[in-house]
Amino acid sequence: MKKLTKLSVQWFYSLLEKGECEILDFKEQLENKSVFGKSLKSFSSSYEELARDVVAFANCKGGFLFIGIVDSTKEINTDFQYTDAKVFDLIKQIQDRTEPTITLQAHRIKVSGTDLLVLEVPFSEQMHRTSRGEFLIRSNDGNRPIEPYEMATIQSEKGLIVYDQKTWHVSSTSADVDEFGNPLPGWVDKDRASLLRRRIQEAHPDSQYLRKPLSELFDSLGMTKQEGEETLPTTTGVLFVGNQRALREMPYSQIKYIHYFEDGTYQPYEYTGSLIEMAEQCFGQLKSEIRQKEIHFGLFREYVEDYPEVVLRELLVNALAHRDYSRQQIIEIRKYPTYIEIESPGGFPQGIDKYNFLRKTNARNPYIMDILREIGFAEKAGSGFDKIFQSLLSKGKDIPIPEETNHSVIFRVKAEICSEQLMQLSYQYAQLTGQTMDMDYLLVMNQIIQSDKGLSFQQLEDAPYISSLKLRHILSDLCENEFLETTGKTSGQRYILHISKRASTKEKINYSITRKQTKARQKEAIIRYLDEVGQIDNSDARQLLKLPPKDASLVSRLFKELLLAEEIVIISEKGKNKRVYGRK
Repeated sequence: MKKLTKLSVQWFYSLLEKGECEILDFKEQLENKSVFGKSLKSFSSSYEELARDVVAFANCKGGFLFIGIVDSTKEINTDFQYTDAKVFDLIKQIQDRTEPTITLQAHRIKVSGTDLLVLEVPFSEQMHRTSRGEFLIRSNDGNRPIEPYEMATIQSEKGLIVYDQKTWHVSSTSADVDEFGNPLPGWVDKDRASLLRRRIQEAHPDSQYLRKPLSELFDSLGMTKQEGEETLPTTTGVLFVGNQRALREMPYSQIKYIHYFEDGTYQPYEYTGSLIEMAEQCFGQLKSEIRQKEIHFGLFREYVEDYPEVVLRELLVNALAHRDYSRQQIIEIRKYPTYIEIESPGGFPQGIDKYNFLRKTNARNPYIMDILREIGFAEKAGSGFDKIFQSLLSKGKDIPIPEETNHSVIFRVKAEICSEQLMQLSYQYAQLTGQTMDMDYLLVMNQIIQSDKGLSFQQLEDAPYISSLKLRHILSDLCENEFLETTGKTSGQRYILHISKRASTKEKINYSITRKQTKARQKEAIIRYLDEVGQIDNSDARQLLKLPPKDASLVSRLFKELLLAEEIVIISEKGKNKRVYGRK
């Protein structure tokens, strides 16, 4: 049986600590047998389950199945045993249950005196399904069906034409060696490889990758791929550590930045090299041009950047991570006096559009994205736009609205502040609760501030980017802390800015008008009730208007105004709050 050198005990324990993930799954044994390889029939259901795991891994990045590990405790099952003959039988059973056939590579790794079976699912250029017709893909620590909109993206990745796992045939002769004394492939730039290691160390000092020779590091990060007897660089490898000769294979991996000034002049910049070099140089220039504006709210003073640093960084990383590298087109950044825009080659990935990009993710270049996370340039999937939205809204700025052309996606960010009130309320919320308003809170507040008459729950639920799952909790919290209040009842209920948070005279007038309209509707409801029923007391009125007991005084004031207007009369009186009213 083949023993793969990269499957070291140290590597095993690193993965064991990480737990089940998109490239790893644990199996204590098959069919709850203490010894692997009893009668073939008794393993039927286990073979079906394994076939699903194998298909899901093959349709993603490939992966490893560890047989002999207790999933719940991650302990080694010391009773686990197997023979080569039974392993080969297992491989044949999986071949029979996968279409096109998937052949597992079996490896033995001895840990604490026990031989564990490691089944490697190779990365495949084909789409696979189980013999039952199930198309599956690995997602975090489990399997899920492939959505229809994902099929085209996965097929493109399998074709190794468009995305980050395409291989390149470049010269492999080199006189350089890595820090372990191993020869470097001829396509690798030694300085860029060292830069990659440094960035990993800065972001994750305990990373397992720091202990690997470069050949294993490249393999683990999807920067090389075995094709026959050759180990070839992938697009990912060329982009991160390729030398100039290798990068010539991808001449459109560049960034062009033009700064246009108010007087009509402009300053162009061009960035080439590895993804790390381009990102750091371009971001350094953008960061150096950031300007601040001082905003006053009474005693409160805030400095607001025209383009927040986190916004520039996340948009730049997004463009590098998700652009279509097969297109003969470069990333373009254009900065004008009032806004900046970043144009990334290629449209949105399948299933993503300008309406759902905040909530849905579908990585075009998953290996590039993985490395950007490993070096600290990015975090979990989808978190980049969360940061962008929160940073802009908390400073009273418009959120970026993407534009999709036939060949690219453009994100524009405006320099000016559009809502000082939202910025002030964000600050007040943090002072009151000790917590910053997160993106979802800011999206709700922004929608309500922009509406003069308030918004219903349904209108807020339908607003762009707002999470319907969190909406009720957010509204309840904002009302409890007197940032919002409600007006109207039942189907006519709307959420408006609390009177204490209204700054201008116009806003207070609008609030007064809204309240008068609400009171008029409440009086009208009482009159209609009296015309139909004949009499009403305070308790009946509160139930009619759907008001809580604490609003008994509000109902009493309504009755007083109706009495003064000679719309109603007191029929009977059994104490101060026991009056019964009727129509005059």
